[in-house]
Amino acid sequence: MRVGEGVAHAREVQWFNGWLPDPFPLFFQSALKSACWQYRCPWWLRDAGNFCWEGLGQYGGPVTPLPEPGELFAERYRVVGKLAAGGMGAVFHAIDEKMQRPVAVKFLHPELAHEKEMHRRFKREGSILQALSHPSVVRVFDVGTDALGRSFTVMELLEGETLEAHIERLGRLTPAQLQPIVEDIGAGLAAAHAHGVIHGDLKPGNVFLIAEGDAVRAKLVDFGTSKVLGLDRLTRTGEVIGTPIYMAPELLTGSEEVSDSIDIYALGVLMFQALAGDIPFSERNPGKLLYQIVLGQGIALESLCPDVPLAVAQVVHQAMAAKRAERYGGVEQAAAAFTSACA
Repeated sequence: MRVGEGVAHAREVQWFNGWLPDPFPLFFQSALKSACWQYRCPWWLRDAGNFCWEGLGQYGGPVTPLPEPGELFAERYRVVGKLAAGGMGAVFHAIDEKMQRPVAVKFLHPELAHEKEMHRRFKREGSILQALSHPSVVRVFDVGTDALGRSFTVMELLEGETLEAHIERLGRLTPAQLQPIVEDIGAGLAAAHAHGVIHGDLKPGNVFLIAEGDAVRAKLVDFGTSKVLGLDRLTRTGEVIGTPIYMAPELLTGSEEVSDSIDIYALGVLMFQALAGDIPFSERNPGKLLYQIVLGQGIALESLCPDVPLAVAQVVHQAMAAKRAERYGGVEQAAAAFTSACA
């Protein structure tokens, strides 16, 4: 996306925000901004005069560029090349010369270096992952800031692909193929919840698949929008952080306190998407899509995919119930129900 296209998009969403009717404009506007943040690369907007339309303010001051291949940072990590880029940072393949092992290093985008809230989320993600030692959660070896002031997180280097890429490459999964993936996701989320941590942005793109012989293991990655129960929320009042399609209605409306049930809802949407090869909402218009999510007007999995057993479809629908009280009581319970339905 070119800079001009980004600015045009910003103006378009600003106009759309002003059009939205009561009583929902606040959460719709927040969710639309979140969607723009996730998919429209706001650093392009900042390049257009160093200003972010979302009200994040001016981003002045020098910006230290991301590392180049061959560069040594923190006196031990040698950059090999860039692996990927996301909403908060870019991930590089590097060699830990002290431990003599390959690693993945995530840097906070330089364009976000002066945004205190994003900087705090980035540091929080590294600290959370260091505390979570579980085979279904990506391992973090080191968290720090280099001599140039760049914040980084050093993680295990995973070889494989995301669930999102897997679906795009091979199409929808069968219940039997999805079952071990859901089991691993459930175990990883349960470990996080046991530490009072909510992932907050569970989606196929944040589930990494690794082949182990004939089996496939799943690991959770990207806790950048996670929430810690009992601590102050890292979001501003009225702000929505995450990917709207996978957000529970209460997270969009702010009608209830955030709980780990939002991860159960996201797991339900993820299971639907993996089994159907598409999301459970038909609307593509942002405003109407959010109404569908809040009112629980998703597509019935059994109608879209008649070959999926009804018992499996029922588990998916209960996990992504619009009312929190109607969902499973815990993520392990949801994963176990899916396993039983697949038997």
